[in-house]
Amino acid sequence: MKKVLTLTAAVALLASVMTGCGSAGDNKNSEGSTTPASNKTSDKPITLTWVHHFGEEGARKWIDLGIQEFKKNNPNVNVEVTATDGGNYKTFLNTKVAANDVPDIYMIDEIPGFQEIIDAGYATDLTGQPFLNNISEQYLNGVKSTDGKIWALPIDTNGGGVTYNKDAFAKAGITQVPTTYSEFLADCQKLKEAGIIPIAAGFKDSWTINWDINPDLLVTGVNSDTNWIADVEAGKATFADNKGHFKEVLERFVQRLPYVNDDPMGTSWDKVQELLGSGKAAMVINGTWTVDGAKSKNPNANIGLFAFPSTENPDDAKFAMKSTGGIVVNPKSQNKEAAMKLLETFSTPEVGKIFQDNKKGISVIKGLKPDFDPTYVELDASYLKTGKTFDWSQFSPNFVSVELSNAFTDAITSLILDKNHDVDLTIKTLDDSFNNIRELQK
Repeated sequence: MKKVLTLTAAVALLASVMTGCGSAGDNKNSEGSTTPASNKTSDKPITLTWVHHFGEEGARKWIDLGIQEFKKNNPNVNVEVTATDGGNYKTFLNTKVAANDVPDIYMIDEIPGFQEIIDAGYATDLTGQPFLNNISEQYLNGVKSTDGKIWALPIDTNGGGVTYNKDAFAKAGITQVPTTYSEFLADCQKLKEAGIIPIAAGFKDSWTINWDINPDLLVTGVNSDTNWIADVEAGKATFADNKGHFKEVLERFVQRLPYVNDDPMGTSWDKVQELLGSGKAAMVINGTWTVDGAKSKNPNANIGLFAFPSTENPDDAKFAMKSTGGIVVNPKSQNKEAAMKLLETFSTPEVGKIFQDNKKGISVIKGLKPDFDPTYVELDASYLKTGKTFDWSQFSPNFVSVELSNAFTDAITSLILDKNHDVDLTIKTLDDSFNNIRELQK
């Protein structure tokens, strides 16, 4: 998914504009209801608008097939789906809010980073909706605000780590995944010597820059200090303080740059999926949605997942997993009733199975097992069942301020382009930029 599970929000506004069906109304969030939704809408023609940021083919197919399932009982409802660029998604929604032109249905990746949109009255309170009984209880925490209200229908549990092509590893003579940082670097060198791109990087899509860092940052930094991101945003901490071991995270990022593909700033996320699926590249450091992307390009790709090993202690190699965000209904929609019925359909085991079979992700719907793909069977056995995970569902890795997020992306981009890859200069630049932005925001 792309995701805006990144440490950054939008850098530029998406060029394409979607016509929303939002209508003016009072500015309070809609209250939850315990009244079950009926199976079908009225017979009058209705058009719903849905905007998302999924860039992988399997995710888009899940939406399309789920809508087909919905239309079996609601043939009068047409659903217009618009896919936006993940890196620009939050800015896109913010402009829609400013224009009171929010779509009927949209996706969010977490509650804290989208709280302003919720507070502005553009999210329906789903607390008490009967269809939420289809969701495993532990996965509802990631869509709750601090007051316990539920604002989205969660769809999956996903995380950040390394997606790898097993055949590429075998070609380089690598027989097991690395569990220490030195092993990881040694494997990168073996792959390079075998003529295989060790790490595919698609930094042309800016959100991937942050997700190349996140699997390390989440387990190393956020896990050690869960308030670190929020404290930096509030000015209570600095990057130079290194509370979240940020300097070490950047140093490791720089150390693996020699192992990425040529022209990473000119390479797209779509191309990265192709490189991994074909085996021309061995690894992608990003989210678990990369499995969907690689297998969409090559259904026969032999793909696996492992935790990014940031230390020399194998016990520290944990997979960062979470269930946050999901599908939101705009309470100001003229067709809110139909939108809620669509949400009900997407909470069913039938659509959950469609999700797992196509998006290649672990659904949060009760009764579904992660046996839909061998990659996830392996993830379940190696990490989920053994407890070698870090659950960051309650912790945001994002800067809420778009200005701060943009400054973060700009600084990391400069670090990549700087031939010296000066980490200390990057940290100073970040602190200076954040201080200047905070002064302007006062």
